[in-house]
Amino acid sequence: MITETVSNQYNCDLSIDHLKTGAIFGALSSDSIQFLLDRGTISHHKSNDFLFKEGDVANVFYIVLSGEIAISRHDQDNQHRQLFGEGIISFGQDIGYVSMIALLPRVADAMASKDTVTLKIDTHTFAQFHDQFPFDFGVLILNLSRDMARKLRLVSDTLADHKISINWKG
Repeated sequence: MITETVSNQYNCDLSIDHLKTGAIFGALSSDSIQFLLDRGTISHHKSNDFLFKEGDVANVFYIVLSGEIAISRHDQDNQHRQLFGEGIISFGQDIGYVSMIALLPRVADAMASKDTVTLKIDTHTFAQFHDQFPFDFGVLILNLSRDMARKLRLVSDTLADHKISINWKG
């Protein structure tokens, strides 16, 4: 089984029981998690490897299975990288879902900050998951929405702390 090979090769725990402790996989059935592992792409990224860069087309999202992904952008002078958004994504968290669903290009770079293993879910696999595991798809959407809501709350609190208001005209 590929998950056992990857687990052994990169010394990470890809057991279903362990994955269920991650925020994105929480409350999903074992069969649905196995489906995502089998149909998605499990990849190893060495430190400083890019998953994607600012401006890239967003037709996939990633779930961190082990390690960390740093989200960064260049500063205004284009001289230095600075962490962007939530900064570091770790086990059980997603990266890139919002851009994929919004049909917008990536707004930042995503780079492994240490050896990292990810599960890449493309739009085709996402649609298949919906068709074959409708209940679990609903749970996954709730998990992704909860994560998105927490990130939005972080942005909202940061704006309020800096007395910045935004006039949204939707």
